[in-house]
Amino acid sequence: MLAVAVLVILLTAATTYVRLTLPWLGMDFTPADRGAGMTVQRIAPDSPNRSLLKPGMVLRFISSSSGETLRLHADLLLGEPDILSYPRLDRFLEDQERLGRILRNNPVVTTDEGRQLPIRTSPTPWTSLLGSFALQISYALVAFFISVGIWVVRPGQAATRFFALSGLSVLINELPLSIYNSRELYISHSLFETLSAINHLGSLAICASLVSLFWVYPRRLVNRPMLVPALLATAGGICWLLTLMRTGEGARTTVYLPILISYGIGLVFAALQWRASRHHPTDRAALKWCLLAIFTGTVMLIGMVTIPPVFGAAPLVPIAIGYSGFLMVYLGLAAGLLRYRLFDIERWWFKTWLWFAAGLLVILIDFALIFFLKLADHYALALSLAVSGWVYFPLRQQLWQKISKQHGASREQTLQEIVDKLFSAAGEQEISTAWPSLLKHTFQPLQLKIHDQTVEGLTISADGVRMLVPPLGPQGVSLMLEFPSQGGRLFSPEDLRIADLLYNLTAKALQGLRAREAGAELERNRMMRDLHDDLGARLLDVVYAADSPRCRDMALQAIEDLHGLVDTTAGQAVSLRHLCTNCEGETRARLNETPLTLDWRVPESLPERMTSARASANITRTLREAVTNIIRHANASQVKIHWQMSRHFLTITVDDDGEGGSPTDWSTGHGTKTIRTRTRDLGGSVTWRNNRHGGCQLEICLPMPLNSS
Repeated sequence: MLAVAVLVILLTAATTYVRLTLPWLGMDFTPADRGAGMTVQRIAPDSPNRSLLKPGMVLRFISSSSGETLRLHADLLLGEPDILSYPRLDRFLEDQERLGRILRNNPVVTTDEGRQLPIRTSPTPWTSLLGSFALQISYALVAFFISVGIWVVRPGQAATRFFALSGLSVLINELPLSIYNSRELYISHSLFETLSAINHLGSLAICASLVSLFWVYPRRLVNRPMLVPALLATAGGICWLLTLMRTGEGARTTVYLPILISYGIGLVFAALQWRASRHHPTDRAALKWCLLAIFTGTVMLIGMVTIPPVFGAAPLVPIAIGYSGFLMVYLGLAAGLLRYRLFDIERWWFKTWLWFAAGLLVILIDFALIFFLKLADHYALALSLAVSGWVYFPLRQQLWQKISKQHGASREQTLQEIVDKLFSAAGEQEISTAWPSLLKHTFQPLQLKIHDQTVEGLTISADGVRMLVPPLGPQGVSLMLEFPSQGGRLFSPEDLRIADLLYNLTAKALQGLRAREAGAELERNRMMRDLHDDLGARLLDVVYAADSPRCRDMALQAIEDLHGLVDTTAGQAVSLRHLCTNCEGETRARLNETPLTLDWRVPESLPERMTSARASANITRTLREAVTNIIRHANASQVKIHWQMSRHFLTITVDDDGEGGSPTDWSTGHGTKTIRTRTRDLGGSVTWRNNRHGGCQLEICLPMPLNSS
C-alpha cells in the first residue's frame, strides 16, 4: 500500500509539473455575447496583464509581431474539446498550434473597438492551481484511496477488486483531464491528444469496472462471474481503439455513447441483483447503499456532463463541478461494500427517491412546456415550478399523511393491546413468559433466542441483522432477535425506538406488579398476625377445655396447621432439596399409620435452587392432597413419588397400584380442584392417567424457578 501511495504521489507531481509548463496570462475568459470573440471575465492580482487589460473587454483577434493572426472563438475555451466532431476538433487543434506560436512572438490582442493592446505570458504560479485543477486532482485521489483502501481490507472479494480497479480508472481519467480542463487558453496539439487518449481509456475502464461490480455484488448472479467483466473489458478496449483510429463522427460515438450504454447495462444488472437479494435483507440493504450512491452521484456526472455531448450539446455544468459526483459515488459504494450502518438505509432510501422524483418532475414538465407548447425558457421554468409546488407536493404530502395515519392507527391499536396484556398480568412469571412473545409479535424475527453475553442496553448490530435486548431485571435473560419481518428487512433506528418503548412499558408493568404484591404481602402479614393472636388463643383454650383426647388432638392439629399457614405467608424461601426432604418426612409419617408402602425417589443432582415460601407450601399441600386421595379412595398397597429435573422444569409423578378407575370417569371433587388450582398458581400443569400397574398416575409439571403468583 505504501508503494502504491508513493507512485500515486509521483504521478500527481508529474501532472502538476505538466500543468505548470503551460503559459499563463492571469486572466479568465468567457465567450463573447455577440458573435465571435471572448470576454475578459477576471484578471488575477498578480497577472502580467493587469495594467494592460480590464475585465469586461471583448477580444476579437490575437496577432504576433510577424503578422500571424487568429480569430478568437468559443471553441478555444472548451474544457472538454473532445466533445467536438473530428473536423471541428482538427480546427481546434490547428488553432491551438497557431495560438502557441503567437504567444511566443510578442502577442497583441484586438478589441471589439479596434484597439490593439499587447499582452504578456509568464510561468504559471502555484496559486493559480488552487481552483479547478486542485479540485479535480482531489476528486481523483479521494476516489482512488477509498477504493484501494476497501480492497486492502477485503482483498479476496471480486467486488472489492472491481472497486479498486474503478478507483485506479478514475485516477487515469482525472489526472490528464485536470491539465487541459483547467487551462486558461492554450495547450499544444501533441500534449492534448496524448492526454485525451489517456482520459478516454480511464472513462471506459471506469464504466467496465463499475458495471462488473454490480454483476458480482452483493450476490453472484451466475457461477462464472468473470465472463461478463471480461466481455465488458473487451468492449471497452475496442471502443478505445476505435477512438484512436478516429472512427465515427467523434468521441461522442466511441466514448460518450458507450458510457451511456454501460449505464443502462448497469441498471439491468442492478435490477437482477434486486431480484436475487429479495430473501437476503443484508444484501438488499447493501445494494440500496450502492444504488443511492450511483444515482445521487451520476445525476450530476452522467446527466449533466456525459449525456449532453451524445446529442451534440455542451455539458450543462462545468466539468470540475460535474465530476464532484465521483465523491458521492465512491463514498456510497464504500459504505455498501463495507455494509456500513445498513440499519439506517431505509430512511435515506425513501427520502432520496422522493427528492429525485421531485427534481425529475420539474425537469420533465419544463421539457414538455418548451418543446411541445413552445414556451420561452423562463416562462416554462416558472410554470413547471408552479405545477410542482401547487399540484405534486400537496398530493405527495397528502399521500404521506394517509400512509402515516394508517401506520399510526395500527401501532396505536397494537400498543393498546400490549398495555392491557401487561398490566392485567397476574404474576411476574406471566410477564416474563409474555415478553419474548411480545417481541416476536412486534418485529416478527426469523429467530429469537437467549443471548449468553451481557447486554447493557438495546443495540442494533452494524449490519442491521440483529437486535440485542437486555434482561428484564436481575433474574431475566438477554435476548437476541435476528432478521425482522421474517427476513424481509433489517432493523432500523425506528425499531430501536419501538423496542425501547416496549422495554420500558414491560419494566413498568413488572414494577407495578411488584408494588401490588408488596402491598398484598403487607396485608396478608397483618391478617396472619391477627389469626395467630386471636384464633390461636381460642384454639389453645379448646385444648385445655377439651373433655376427650380426640378433641384435644384435633385442636392441637388445628394449631399446627395455623402455625404452618402463618409461616408460609410470612416465611422465607427454602432450597428445593430442603423442600423435598420436608415433603418426604411428612408423607412417610402419614403412611406409617396405614398399610401403604412408600417408594420415594429424588435425583442426586437435584440443584440447590431457592423456592419461595408460598411455592413450597403449594407443592407440600398438593402432594398432601394427592396422598390423601390415595389413602381414601384408591385401596392401594404402594405409593411411588418420583422427582425429576430438566433444564427448565420440575416434574413430580405420584403413582399407586390401587383401583381408582379411569380418570375420565371421575367426578370433579374438591381435592382435584385444589390440586389444579395450586399447580396453576405456580404456572404449571397437572395430568391424571392410568399407569401400567392398573392404578393411577398424577403428573405435576412446574416451570423453574418456582415462584407463586
